[in-house]
Amino acid sequence: MTESEKRSQQEAAATRLGIRVEGDRAVFDAQSLLKSLGGWVGIIESAVPPTAFLVIYSIWQNTVWAVTVSAVLALASITKQLLQRKPVSQAIVGAVLTALSAWLALKTPGGAKDYYIPGFITNLAYGSVMLLSVLVRWPIIGLVVGFFKGWGVAWRKNRSLLTRFDLITGMWAGLFGLRLAIELPLFFANNIAALGVAKLILGTPTYALCIWFTWLASRSVILAKP
Repeated sequence: MTESEKRSQQEAAATRLGIRVEGDRAVFDAQSLLKSLGGWVGIIESAVPPTAFLVIYSIWQNTVWAVTVSAVLALASITKQLLQRKPVSQAIVGAVLTALSAWLALKTPGGAKDYYIPGFITNLAYGSVMLLSVLVRWPIIGLVVGFFKGWGVAWRKNRSLLTRFDLITGMWAGLFGLRLAIELPLFFANNIAALGVAKLILGTPTYALCIWFTWLASRSVILAKP
C-alpha cells in the first residue's frame, strides 16, 4: 500500500468516526461531526425527500403525488452528487433505493406504507453486519479505528481493546435494531404518519448521537500516542 493510499484510508476512517486530523492531533467537535453527517447540505438533502413524502401524503392522502415529489427531490440530490464527482457507488445505491421505494409504494398492495420497506432492509442489513462482526470478534468499529491509527488488525491481540470495540459496535447494532423495533409495529399498524415521524427522529439525530458516544468510548485510544 502506498503512502497516499494509506492516508486516504485514514481520512475515510476519520470521517466515519466523526473526527478530523490537525497535524498529529485527532479532533472531535461540532465541525468534524457535521462533516461526518455530510454537512448541513447533506443533512437537508437526506431529510427533504422523506419529509416531502410524509407531508404530502398526510395532507392529501395522494400516494402518486407523494412518491413523485419525493423521488424527484431524491434524484435531484443524486444528480448533484454525480456532478460534484462524489463516489459513484453512493449515488447508485441512492438511486436504487429511491426507485425501489417508489415502485413499492405505487405497485404493491400495501400502498404508501411500503415506501418505507427499503429502510427496513438497510437497517436489518447494517444491524446484522454489525452484530455478526461482534459475534466473530472482528468488531467493525475496531477495524475503522485500526485503519485510522495505522494499526491494521494488531489491536485484536489486546483483549481490553477488543472488548471495548465489541461494546461500541454492539451499540451501533442496537441503533439499527431500535429503529426496527419502533418502526415495524407502526408499519404493521398502518400508522404512516407516525412511521414517517419516527424515521426522521431515528435518522440523523440518533446517528449523530451514536457517533458522539463512539468518540467518548474510544477517545483515549484514538488520542493515544504510538
